[in-house]
Amino acid sequence: MEEMRKRLFENVAALRSLAEKAGLDRAVIFLLLTRAWQAGAGLVGLLLISIFFAPEVQGYYYTFSSLLALQIFVELALNLIILNLSSHEWSRLRLDASGHIVGDAAALSRLAWLARFVAKWYSVVSFVFVFGVGIGGYFFLSRAGTADISWQAPWWTVVALAAFQLWLMPLLSLLEGCNQVVELNRYRLIQAIAEAFTMWVLLVAGAGLWVAAGSLAVKVAGTLVFLRRRYGRFFRSLRTGAGQARISWRKQIWPMQWRLAVQGVVVYFSSSLFIPIMFHYHGPKVAGQMGMTLQVVSVVQMMAMAWVQTKVPQLGALIARREFAELDTIWWRSSTLSFGFALAGSVAIWIGILVLRQYDMELASRMLDSLPTGLFLVANVLMVVGNCQSLYLRAYAREPFLVVGVLSGLLIGGLVFLFGSQYGPTGAAMAYTAAIGLFVLPMTTMIWKRRRREWQGR
Repeated sequence: MEEMRKRLFENVAALRSLAEKAGLDRAVIFLLLTRAWQAGAGLVGLLLISIFFAPEVQGYYYTFSSLLALQIFVELALNLIILNLSSHEWSRLRLDASGHIVGDAAALSRLAWLARFVAKWYSVVSFVFVFGVGIGGYFFLSRAGTADISWQAPWWTVVALAAFQLWLMPLLSLLEGCNQVVELNRYRLIQAIAEAFTMWVLLVAGAGLWVAAGSLAVKVAGTLVFLRRRYGRFFRSLRTGAGQARISWRKQIWPMQWRLAVQGVVVYFSSSLFIPIMFHYHGPKVAGQMGMTLQVVSVVQMMAMAWVQTKVPQLGALIARREFAELDTIWWRSSTLSFGFALAGSVAIWIGILVLRQYDMELASRMLDSLPTGLFLVANVLMVVGNCQSLYLRAYAREPFLVVGVLSGLLIGGLVFLFGSQYGPTGAAMAYTAAIGLFVLPMTTMIWKRRRREWQGR
C-alpha cells in the first residue's frame, strides 16, 4: 500500500513537471479546455448546420456574425485599454477572503473611476449599436432578395441581445485585468458548454435563424448570473472605494484609445469583410461556405493564443514593477508554445479537410476548397506571431501599431475586395495571405524590436 502511494505521488509530481514545462497553469488549462470544447462543439454544430440549414440560410447565419462585428465602430477598442490599465492598478491591490478589494487606497480609487467611466461609455455605445448596426444590417440583408427566408425578426432580436452583451463586456475585461483569469476562464468553459447545447437543441428543433438569438440569450443570462454571484462584493468595493485619485482620460486613455479605434475600424475591413463580400457578389451559398471555413480556421488561432492571452494581466503587473527580465521570459515561453500549437493545429485541420473531400462527405460541400482553406490557415499561423507581439507591447498600456495597422488594414481590405469580388474565395484568400506575409508581419516584427528596446531603456 505504501509503495502504491509513493508511486502515485511520483506520477502526480511528474505530471505537474510536464504541465509546467508546457506552460499549462490553471488559467491556460481552463482556456484550452474552453477552446477545445468550442472546437469539438463547433464540429458538431457544423454537421448539424449542414443537415438542418439550407445553403442560403447558412449564408444568412454567418453574415449575421460578420455584421455584428461592426460593434468595433462604436466600442472603439476600449476593452483592451481597460484590461491593461486595470492590471497596472491591480499590482497594488488584491481580494481578501470575503471577496472585497483591499490594498492601496489611491489605486482602488483609480480602479473605481475606471469602472464608472466604462459603465457610462458602454451605455451610450450599446444604444448607438442597436440603431446603427441594426438599421445598417437590415438594409444590407434586404438586398439579397431571398424572399422565402424569414430573417427580419431573428436579426433584430440578435442585435438587441448583442447590445446587452456589449454593455457587459467591459466588466469582464475589468476582472481579467484584475487577474481573475482562472475564475473567468472556468466560467467561459461553462458558458461555452451551455451555448453549444442550446445551439444544438434549436438546430434539431428547426428554429432556423433563431439559433443565433438563442445562443446569445444564454450568453447574456450566464454573464449576468456570473457577475452577480461570483463578483458582487468586488463591484460593491468599487462603488464604495471612490476617492480623489482618478485616471486621466486625456493622458492615459484617449492617446491609446484613438489609435486602437482607428486600427480597429480599418481591421474590420481586413478581417470581417470576407463573408459580406461573398454574400453581395457571389450569393448566400458561397458566403455560407466562407463563414463555415473561417469558423474552422479561427479555432486554431483561438486555441493557440491561450498561452499568451492568459498572461496579459501578469505582463502588465511586471511592467508596472519594471521586472523586465521576468516579463521577457514569460512572454517568450508562452509565445513559442502558441506558435507551435498553431502550426501543428493548422496542418491537422488541412489534412482533415482533404480527407473529407476525398470521401465526398456532405460537410465538405459546405466549406471552401482545400486551396483557399490552406491559404487562410497559413495566414492565421503568421497572425499568431503578430498577435503575440501586439499583446506584449500593449501590456505597456501604449499603442505603437497605429500606422502599420491602418496601412495593413487598408491594404488587406482593398485587395480582398478587389480579388474577392472578381475571383471569389480563392482570390480573397490569396490576397489576404500575401498581405500578411509580405507586409504585416515584417512591419510588426520591426516595431516590436524597436519599441521593446526603447521602453526597457536598453
